[in-house]
Amino acid sequence: MDIVTSTIFSPGTARDAVWPDQILELPRLGLFAVADALDPGDEGRAGVRITLEAVRTSIERHADVLDRFQRHPTDELRDQILGIVEDAITRAAQEVFAYARRFDGLRITLDVVLLLTHEAFVGHVGDGRVYLVRRGLVHQLTVDHTTTEDAVFAEPEVPGEASEEASPDERHVVRVLGPEPSVQVESLCMELGEKDRFVLCTYVLHHGLPEGVLHHHLLADPLDTLGPGLVAAAPDLPIAAVAAQLGGVEPDIFDSGRSRLALLAPIPLFAHCTERELRAIAGATHPRKFAESTTLFRQGDPGTELYLVIHGHIRIDRDGEAIVTLGPGSNFGEMALLDQPQRSADATAIEDCEVMVISRESFFALLKSNPVLAVKILWNLTLRLSANLRATSAALAKAQGAVSEEAVMPSVSSETTATTVEEDEDGEIVLTAPLVAGPPERVEPEAPEDDGDLALPDENDENDENDENDEIDLLGDAPA
Repeated sequence: MDIVTSTIFSPGTARDAVWPDQILELPRLGLFAVADALDPGDEGRAGVRITLEAVRTSIERHADVLDRFQRHPTDELRDQILGIVEDAITRAAQEVFAYARRFDGLRITLDVVLLLTHEAFVGHVGDGRVYLVRRGLVHQLTVDHTTTEDAVFAEPEVPGEASEEASPDERHVVRVLGPEPSVQVESLCMELGEKDRFVLCTYVLHHGLPEGVLHHHLLADPLDTLGPGLVAAAPDLPIAAVAAQLGGVEPDIFDSGRSRLALLAPIPLFAHCTERELRAIAGATHPRKFAESTTLFRQGDPGTELYLVIHGHIRIDRDGEAIVTLGPGSNFGEMALLDQPQRSADATAIEDCEVMVISRESFFALLKSNPVLAVKILWNLTLRLSANLRATSAALAKAQGAVSEEAVMPSVSSETTATTVEEDEDGEIVLTAPLVAGPPERVEPEAPEDDGDLALPDENDENDENDENDEIDLLGDAPA
């Protein structure tokens, strides 16, 4: 496997804020890592060195396992290598903890990528990032560990109460190496694609550069000019990053990713989203490929991800019986984003296929960062759940023969109306829809408190319940 690499380093105007030895680059093993000390000074630099040396020795110790996997990949070896990456980071945490007992407050973030023939393994702790550039789209493979899951939708800061922007040594990172002898590692493995580009960087780079500028350079710059381009865009920033690309230095623009955005746009869950918002959604996904007859998950497995079918077809089976086959543009598993249920069906690739996967953690991070997009997605999700409930109620009534479908489902005007998401003159997000003849008055459940005033429209399910592309959550996602 031909891997071309590029180390990106610039001290900027800050003194002792970044060092070349924050970057580990071992192309012979396919190993790349970037560590960052939240606390500047000699102690932080020593902690970074200890971290990367622990990772290197741990991975090198299992070189025979890596070699066997590259020659004969198996599921067992794949799980073993993912465990090796996690154990390497855990060992680094132990050694940094032992060192940090002499220095109060030492905290280290770490990102690791291991590239092996046809697959990549990623390990992550902290607020650094790993990006994947594939076919004209930038995917953020890691989630910043800067807040707990319970605080995802925390109240925003009141203007004037916290006007000072946090400096790098004041970052509120909730998962780091140093304070404890162990740490929870975020990890994943994924298939490699031709001309895939991986970029590992510290917090300062993705925080200090506007997202659009950073993504432009990641997408458009040849690998050998990526470093100079980023440094020129942010000459004052202390930058430490490493990039690795398969098969050459030229970027793989693939018609700027428009073909994939065209597949995302018709999905009901993303109705009304602009191209910029679709790119944000694509950036929160992990592209995955599955060979024919591969099982994506089985009935009873925990559900933590939403799947979007890009190419190929997926068969859904429950208790050994086929329920439906889903093709490009379909999505399934959205209930997993809400309450982490168990899968109530099997999902199997009936041909070579490609999907985009959104994890629960990435989904909430996306919504938190873009309130307007959050309203659109959550409203569309509400319509989906409403349609599913109506269909289930109608089917149950018909099966029991107790009441007619009209008794269970109040009639709704057949006229279709367009729901729009916009901002009023005060900057509030508003959902609007023309009034139509609707169901009789009934007691509505108390709505949860919200940060802003949302003007919700009357119930109007724009999606035809019988449309094959208006997928009911066929996985069932039953409560755990």
